[in-house]
Amino acid sequence: MPLWGRKKSEAESGRQHGAEDRSIPGWLATDPFSGVAGLLNRWAAPVLWEALDEKVTPLLVEDAVENVKLRGAKLELKAAGQVGWLFLSALCTVYRKILTQDAEIRKLRDEVAALQERQLLIKETIESAVTRGDQMEARCTASAERVGRSLKCPQLCK
Repeated sequence: MPLWGRKKSEAESGRQHGAEDRSIPGWLATDPFSGVAGLLNRWAAPVLWEALDEKVTPLLVEDAVENVKLRGAKLELKAAGQVGWLFLSALCTVYRKILTQDAEIRKLRDEVAALQERQLLIKETIESAVTRGDQMEARCTASAERVGRSLKCPQLCK
């Protein structure tokens, strides 16, 4: 059985998703992790991480974890380590997804730029073809009028 056990329903946990815990400064009631924040708040006072204003990187997380002062019994440190591994696993999963999505976004932007260039080229080609068609139509009309005058055929001179 995984460390995190079975999933609780909202009824079993006794709270609804997004319920506000006013004792946790810096956390919004609508935050998807407000339940986790409430649980952590029961274990220790909240610690807000200023570096989150920047892009979170593995090095920033490592520095933040190194600065946490852990004191206590061996059992408490083991429990803190297990919880830390759960959060690290979740963070790594999200971070990998972000990297993958960033790469996909760059690829899609490149594709959009290439398609826009291609669209412009097609538009210019169509406009050029229309202009040539108009020119050819005018030349054909002029030729038909000349032929009609030379043959004295009133139908071609219209």
